[in-house]
Amino acid sequence: MSQSPFPALPLCQVTFPSNPLINAALAYSKEHTSECTVNHCLRAAAFALLLARKLPPLAAANLDVEAVVLSSILHDMGWSTTKSLLSDDKRFEVDGANIARDFVKSSTAAGVAEGWDKHRLQLLWDAIALHTTPSIAHHKEPEVFATNLGILADFLGPNVPIPGNPITVDEYKEIVRAFPRLGFSDQVVDILCGFCRDKQDTTFDNFVSDFGKIYGLDGKGAGKEEWATLCEEKNIAKGLMRGLEGCKQWDV
Repeated sequence: MSQSPFPALPLCQVTFPSNPLINAALAYSKEHTSECTVNHCLRAAAFALLLARKLPPLAAANLDVEAVVLSSILHDMGWSTTKSLLSDDKRFEVDGANIARDFVKSSTAAGVAEGWDKHRLQLLWDAIALHTTPSIAHHKEPEVFATNLGILADFLGPNVPIPGNPITVDEYKEIVRAFPRLGFSDQVVDILCGFCRDKQDTTFDNFVSDFGKIYGLDGKGAGKEEWATLCEEKNIAKGLMRGLEGCKQWDV
């Protein structure tokens, strides 16, 4: 049996499942995203496994652990450094979900994966597409919920707003030591401001546009005012009300 590529996390009592598909997904993410992104995704997977053990609703859910770990490892493929993988017109979460689904389908065809029926593929897709939308993800299947919690925990650590404060400082430190941050905060700003600059129409209806308002289109403040003005023009509520007003000419 080949050695697992994942380190032991004894304090967290977390063991990464290691099989040909998960190992191939890790290699794929390393090929197509930065080391900083890979480590973020691995921390998210570790936090998801930790919370799945500690939170009663997840512990009792007969969780599809392979789906949770795979979703976590591949959730930011929409940040790929291989630009040919990405669309020009889709949110990064949707790009990531599509890339992950295609990866599992091709792995199944190659004999690397098995058991990935329509339902499990949809779980994977939903977990990734909704990973920045907790107000929906937390009401989906337990695998989608667990994936979202793990990703959120990487941003908030022991301060993640879950009753009982289930992540201890020592557990947090063990995970971050295993998968160092490597300037993750700076990368988040750089990537999300880049979407405001390069994929503007994918940002107006979600939180990504806020990064452009705060940090500018280059992550250093350039173009903040112009971007804020454009976001105001693209405001969803205003657009909907303009549409309703325009429909009045046909109302009966």
